[in-house]
Amino acid sequence: MTVLRLRSSSGGISFSPRCLSEPIHVGKLPSLWQSVWLVFANAKRCNHYASLAETGFISWKKERNNFAIGDIVYVFSSAERRIIFKTVVTGIEERSDSEYWVESAPNDITWRLEAIQEYNGDALDEDLLKKHGFKGGRSLQHPMCNNPDLFEYIENQFNIQS
Repeated sequence: MTVLRLRSSSGGISFSPRCLSEPIHVGKLPSLWQSVWLVFANAKRCNHYASLAETGFISWKKERNNFAIGDIVYVFSSAERRIIFKTVVTGIEERSDSEYWVESAPNDITWRLEAIQEYNGDALDEDLLKKHGFKGGRSLQHPMCNNPDLFEYIENQFNIQS
């Protein structure tokens, strides 16, 4: 496998050939070759927070999301306007979180995102994330995976909290 290695301001970053312009791999995470993503959870459609807090997982639409099992996915909530959970992709399944949907849950194949850690601090709110490269706005419509400095900042905040 060919891997392009680049350096961020505070450590090595590797880009995976499966999505060269998107996934990033931060060496300080559990696996050197994991991709790291940020997704936008729309609270008007589904109570992702309750699903993660009560069941320990959410189902995330597989179509157009280039995750892989083992990837880290940070969940940004539209209700709290901050990152609320760090999750890991553990499998592919039919939707299993339908009871947490505000509207009719789609009947689709999903990635299973299992909670690793809830974030309760203030350092991952939208305004502070923007100071570290978070774009907000239209960028929230698709999973983000090409911002090594932002992901390093996010991971540091989870490490500080734990």
